[in-house]
Amino acid sequence: MSPHPVTITVTGHAESAVVPNRCTVVLRVHADGTSRKRAAEPVTDAVARITDLVTELGERSPSPVKRWAFDRIRHSRRRPYSREGKTRPWVYNSSASITVTFGEFGEIGAFVDQVSALEVVTVADLRWWITRKAQQKHIARVRELAVRDALGKATAYTKSLDSNTIRAVAIADPGMLGSHPAPVHAAGATTMRTAMLRSDAPSASEDTGPAFVLEPERITLTADIEARFEAS
Repeated sequence: MSPHPVTITVTGHAESAVVPNRCTVVLRVHADGTSRKRAAEPVTDAVARITDLVTELGERSPSPVKRWAFDRIRHSRRRPYSREGKTRPWVYNSSASITVTFGEFGEIGAFVDQVSALEVVTVADLRWWITRKAQQKHIARVRELAVRDALGKATAYTKSLDSNTIRAVAIADPGMLGSHPAPVHAAGATTMRTAMLRSDAPSASEDTGPAFVLEPERITLTADIEARFEAS
């Protein structure tokens, strides 16, 4: 054993899969028609229906809806051409975008089932995420686990040197100790995963409810740190 302290520099890594606490349902409403009126009417009716559904959910106590946003109905037209290059009649289209963020996942399946039944509505995306406050809480825990991982490595090195004392000298984010470039997983980085649709639920009806149950995958939070110890 060396009479002088030996410097040990290691990295620590940890990750944890956490359940998202928010889901944003992205809806696209679109219709074409031979006139602006014929294109606009089904979109206007669908937007009104969705607004009624969201308003009903918002009036519950507690409400499963945290917030929602509606982009105004947009109107446009285009003139298609035949293969011979001749102009065809104008085609008018109307569209809108609506996002609804849920904090209670039990209502999402029924909501998606209802809006997807509207002919001009498409469920474009389900975005699962966690709020900043919840994320910070989970990341603090993951960083603690990363420090423990580094300590475990340093302790093993210390034992291999027949030393019995270890002392932390520095703990830093990746790259801060200058030992090597930052790893791919930055401290507290998050990886979002898509939702799973479980299709083994009963078929939709007035009695049985939605045709599927939404099961979000967990969100993986990772943390990497660098640590320097002295063994003696």
